[in-house]
Amino acid sequence: MVKGRDGLKIVYKGVLCETGYERIMGESVPALFLLDSPNSEKTYEAGFEEIHYGRWVKLLTETEFKEVLDLIEKKYM
Repeated sequence: MVKGRDGLKIVYKGVLCETGYERIMGESVPALFLLDSPNSEKTYEAGFEEIHYGRWVKLLTETEFKEVLDLIEKKYM
């Protein structure tokens, strides 16, 4: 199992991803993990980076994290 890959599935800026956390310098940072994208341009536009071969992650700022929480609330609440 890949660390942080047990979250909710959402569409963020046109990209299907899963919520979770990524360990960065000893801290857990909110992140999105790429599941599917219509094309690579959309992936880059959404802010995803390939941190390991084949592993695309979007580390979230505080503002982006709040935006994701709003998306989750609309979808699941």
